[in-house]
Order: sequence, then C-alpha cells, then structure tokens
Amino acid sequence: MKPTSGAVPAIAEDQWAGLTLDELRQRRARALVRREVERVKMDHVLQGARTRVSENGVRALMFKDKTIGRLKTADYLFLGFRLTRSLMKLWRKK
Repeated sequence: MKPTSGAVPAIAEDQWAGLTLDELRQRRARALVRREVERVKMDHVLQGARTRVSENGVRALMFKDKTIGRLKTADYLFLGFRLTRSLMKLWRKK
C-alpha cells in the first residue's frame, strides 16, 4: 500500500475502483462553492478599496469629499512631505 494524500481512499491500488458519480458530483459542488466564496471575498475587498470610507467608518485622511476634490498635486506633495518629516522625527526619538 502506498501512502495517499487523503483524496484517494487508503486501500490497495488493485482494489480501488475509482470514485462513483455521486462522489464526483459532490466534489465538484464543493469546489464550485469554494470558488464562489473566494470570489465574494475578493469582491468585498475590492468594494472596500473603491470607497473612501474604510471598514471602521473613518474617512481617508480625515478630510471631507469636497476638500479632497479641491486639492492639487502640489498640495498632496506638501502634505506628504510634512507627514514624512513628522514621522521621521518620531522615529529618530526612539
């Protein structure tokens, strides 16, 4: 007897006749359900990434939608620079 991975019953190869149609249908149904569950999970993650409100209800960067729409590229660069500088100061203190 050869060790198996669990997908095939652990009996001698000459005695095993294969899977029945019902077993094949059941395995296919399980695989389809697993695929559907993973698809729904991915859709949920993508939907969360598309919205500006995160899972816990906190708005991105604590700004209102109108404020975010009015910011220019230079404003984003300035905010990023200030945030990076502030974080570097905190990191150097430790």
